Amino acid sequence: MEQIKYYMAPMEGVTGYVYRNAYAKYYGGIVRYFTPFVANKKLGHREKNDVCPEHNAGMAVVPQILTNRAEDFLAIAEILREYGYDTVNLNLGCPSGTVAARGRGAGFLAMPDELDHFLEEIFEKTEVKISVKTRIGRDEPEEFYKLMELYNKYPLEELIVHPRTQKDFYRNTPNLSMFGYAVEQSRFPLCYNGDVKKREDKENIVETFPGISAIMLGRGVIANPFLTASLSLIHISEPTRLALIS
Repeated sequence: MEQIKYYMAPMEGVTGYVYRNAYAKYYGGIVRYFTPFVANKKLGHREKNDVCPEHNAGMAVVPQILTNRAEDFLAIAEILREYGYDTVNLNLGCPSGTVAARGRGAGFLAMPDELDHFLEEIFEKTEVKISVKTRIGRDEPEEFYKLMELYNKYPLEELIVHPRTQKDFYRNTPNLSMFGYAVEQSRFPLCYNGDVKKREDKENIVETFPGISAIMLGRGVIANPFLTASLSLIHISEPTRLALIS
C-alpha cells in the first residue's frame, strides 16, 4: 500500500507561518502546508509575511488563492511565482456565509458554467501548477456529479475533497459516497479532507479508499498536535506508541 502523505489545511488566523514553523520544528509529519487564502492581488503586509520564502524555509508550502475572477487569480499567481512558488491552490471549499454569498469559495460551486470559464482561463494563461480544494456542492451533494465532470476537463495538480456541502458547514458527517465517486472518476491525485481526528478515522478512510494519496488534516491536528504521530506511529518513543495504540 502506498504511504499516505499528510497535509495541513489552511485555517485563517491559525495556520500562518509562525504556527507552521513551530509545528514543523516540534511535531513534524506534515509533508505539505497550505497557507491561509490570499484574496487580493495587492498583497498586504500579513500576506507578504506569510508567503515570503524566508518565513517558510525547509517546508513544502502551497499558497491558497480565494477569488472568482480569473484576472485576479492570474495576478496573484504571478506574484507568488515571483516569490518562488511553482504550485498554488484554488479555494473552492471555504464555507463562510459571507464568502459564499459573494460567489467565492464554496459559493462558486453553485455557478458551474462560470466556474468552467474561470478554470479554462487560468489554466490557459499560467504555467504555475494548480491544485483545487473543493466541497461537493453549495446546497446538495448531487451537485458534485457536474463538478467532477468539470474538474476532469483540466490538468489539476491535485484535487482535495472535503465531502460536505457549503450549507453543511462543519455539521453532519462527511459524505463518503460522494468521495467514492471522486475516487472512481478522478483523472488526477486525490486528497481526502474532513473529520480525521484519530487513528481509526484515518484507517477507515484508507481501507475504504485505498487509491488516495494524501489526507489533509485541519481541526483535528489543531486540537491535537500529536495527531500526525498517532496516525503514522513515527518518530515517537515506544511507551508513547503503546499509549497511542491503547
